[in-house]
Amino acid sequence: MLKLISAYMIMAVSFLSYGQQTKGNQSTAVETKIIAVVNKANWCSVCKANGERFQNNIMPYTTKGVAIVINDMTDKNTIEQSKENLKKSSLYKQIYKTNRKGVGRMLQSCGLVDGKNKSMVTGIVTFIDAKTLKVVNETSIAATDAEIKTIIDNLLKA
Repeated sequence: MLKLISAYMIMAVSFLSYGQQTKGNQSTAVETKIIAVVNKANWCSVCKANGERFQNNIMPYTTKGVAIVINDMTDKNTIEQSKENLKKSSLYKQIYKTNRKGVGRMLQSCGLVDGKNKSMVTGIVTFIDAKTLKVVNETSIAATDAEIKTIIDNLLKA
């Protein structure tokens, strides 16, 4: 229960900080360069196995220009709430309309069967350029610590 509460707190803070930064608020200390949208669900085995480790890897980057947005796909209610938040943040199209390539293993890992909408894949993070709102990378949260750090470091350098 405590993990669920902290996950929702992080989601709320992420949306608030991203919203402030995209409205030209000059009082924010760090300019958002990359938005990391994390597709997660309480029933996802990949999320359960890797969520805390992934969070520990990505949280230090929030002070370096990475905003974290949680797309909670646990049930119909959380999906609808997340979709509304993504629409308000102008990120909906990037998450729900983008044709995802190479997600077959992630679909199988999460127990999703063929024919499911690929935008409903959990256990992945989509990195979006904060200025152009274009998807610049996508990876599984099951990627190794080194892979995750390399991806984020390279995106921040670009």
